[in-house]
Amino acid sequence: MDLSRRRKRQINRLMAVLFAIILAVVLLYGNILLVSRQKRQERQMITAMVGMLRKEMPSLSDKELMDLIKDPDEIEHRLETGELLLQKYGYDDWFFAKQERENMWQLILFNSSVIFITALTCILMYALHRRRVHREVRRLQRYFDDLNHGSYDLEPGQAVEGDLSMLQSDIFKVTQLLRTSAEREKAKSEDLSRWLADISHQLKTPIASIRINLDNLLDDPDMPPDLQHDFLKECSMQLEWISSLVMTLLKLARIDAGTVELKKEEMDLMAVAREAEQKLGILSEIAQVEVVWESEPRGELIDPADIGEVPMIGDPAWQLEAVSNILKNCIEHSPAGSKVYLSMRNTAVFKELTIRDTGEGISEEDLPHIFERFYRAQNATRESVGIGLSLANSVVEAGGGKIMVTSEKGEGTTFIIRYLM
Repeated sequence: MDLSRRRKRQINRLMAVLFAIILAVVLLYGNILLVSRQKRQERQMITAMVGMLRKEMPSLSDKELMDLIKDPDEIEHRLETGELLLQKYGYDDWFFAKQERENMWQLILFNSSVIFITALTCILMYALHRRRVHREVRRLQRYFDDLNHGSYDLEPGQAVEGDLSMLQSDIFKVTQLLRTSAEREKAKSEDLSRWLADISHQLKTPIASIRINLDNLLDDPDMPPDLQHDFLKECSMQLEWISSLVMTLLKLARIDAGTVELKKEEMDLMAVAREAEQKLGILSEIAQVEVVWESEPRGELIDPADIGEVPMIGDPAWQLEAVSNILKNCIEHSPAGSKVYLSMRNTAVFKELTIRDTGEGISEEDLPHIFERFYRAQNATRESVGIGLSLANSVVEAGGGKIMVTSEKGEGTTFIIRYLM
């Protein structure tokens, strides 16, 4: 765009220079023509006089005739005689001055005509230019009015003038920013409404369960202690579930708001994976699912201590959150007596942690949506809310990584967490 405007300016300057050169050439050529005309008239007069002398004085030789014309003394004497004769018949100084004035006025008239026509042309061109500029300015004013009314779908046409085109281009850029901002705010508003509806829906069941249990306890003061304990235990589990939901939502909100600044420090991805494994040890025991390590996906089982450190740059606390959520998801969707497999790859280009289970797998319809918030797949557990994987994906991407998923129905699901160096 800048090169195009610069080229237009250069072309305009070149046209102005060419116009000035053409005007100078026209004036010079016109003056040369007028002077040549005067010289031609003088030559014709002298030629006529020579012809008349030859006719009236045939006795004069050519040499005498030419000496008569060219001899300075003779010319001076003849001039005095000629002037007296011309004055006698009215061809005095005033007459010749009149001829000179006529010749001068011819030059002035010609030059003035050329200058007038040029000035008139410039005025007309300037008037057309101002008219185009005024039309473009009015169109931009209407465009601003549309913007003030929230219409971002209009695009200004191509302006004629370079500077106006620059202004129009800047306005269009601002319009695109406003449109993008408006669309982003609209999307955020829609997401917020949807998330609030989803959260309300998720909270209805545990709150209703707690209310029923408390009502039962209040309505029957003589309830056996064992039954009271069961009701209170159910209330505690529901409250724990609500607390976990709220904490996860707060983490997501902080990430969305940009208030979370992930640290960029040296960390050991292997240590993060081992810590996630220990963190979920009780859950794996309850689910009767064993977490094991393998040399590579679907490779031989190995001792994780043999892998060693896998250094990288990142935020260990938040990456632990992401890895734990994915590992927890695999444990929850694995049948009792099965295994969840972990493997690590350490290359000069990327660091990669693979977590795979041998559970029921994810259907093709659900697979593209598993990272969407509050999305519950067909095989989701009753306690699932649909934000654990979304949180993990947000954290990994914020840390410069990417999560890839493959799954086969009835064969299991594989999560690949890759961090590029």
